[in-house]
Amino acid sequence: MEHFLGIDAGSSFTKFTVIDENKKELFNTIAKTLTRNKDEIKKIYENINKEFSIRAIGATGYGRQIYKIADVIKTELYCSSTGITEKFPIDKTIVDIGGEDVKVIKSSSKGKIMDFYLNSKCAAGTGSFIIEISERAEIPVSEMNELARKSHTNKELNSFCTVFAKTEVMQWIFDDVSIEDISKGIYVSIVNRIKKIPMDKSLPVILIGGVAHYHPYLRELMEESMGMEVFLPEKPQYINSYGAAIFAFLKR
Repeated sequence: MEHFLGIDAGSSFTKFTVIDENKKELFNTIAKTLTRNKDEIKKIYENINKEFSIRAIGATGYGRQIYKIADVIKTELYCSSTGITEKFPIDKTIVDIGGEDVKVIKSSSKGKIMDFYLNSKCAAGTGSFIIEISERAEIPVSEMNELARKSHTNKELNSFCTVFAKTEVMQWIFDDVSIEDISKGIYVSIVNRIKKIPMDKSLPVILIGGVAHYHPYLRELMEESMGMEVFLPEKPQYINSYGAAIFAFLKR
């Protein structure tokens, strides 16, 4: 059986997905995009080739152009739409929270991109925002999700700018704001940032990306704030690499 590899070279992490001739996911893995261990990604690729008969490769993400081995290269917009449409063949709005930006994509039941919006060139509302603010507040990122769930306030950071938000969260610490309320405040700020991006709310909203995977409480806050159901697919951080693998399958 032939296999197809999708590589999503994101700003923070690179994701790999292998599918078979039936578009079934057989393998997923992830590695830091920028790391001192330059051999890590190379070893992942070599191991994939040992285990699977790779017929074609698709690449996407910020670093997609460096993958000269790719048979097809597509933007994240196309891969998000294609990957989600394979799982949800309906008209939909896709919200992709990445390491450096937030994308909102209006996608048809056949995967056609009908419209899209990106947040301004700023880290606010992204994975980088979460990491930088949580570090300033000395909150372990891995614990933020459960800490935020214990909060009973809707206190939020008023500053969208990461630099100003760091100063604001320091004031919260001086004011003895609890670690639970700070955690939720970071999430509420992200949700309010996303709400300012135009989107068709008449369609089902599907949340994807690494931030959605590691911070699923964001989905609940989005539902509460937007007054509508927000879906979180299985393995949301691999949707784009899955879409890239499908493009590789179509290229065969």
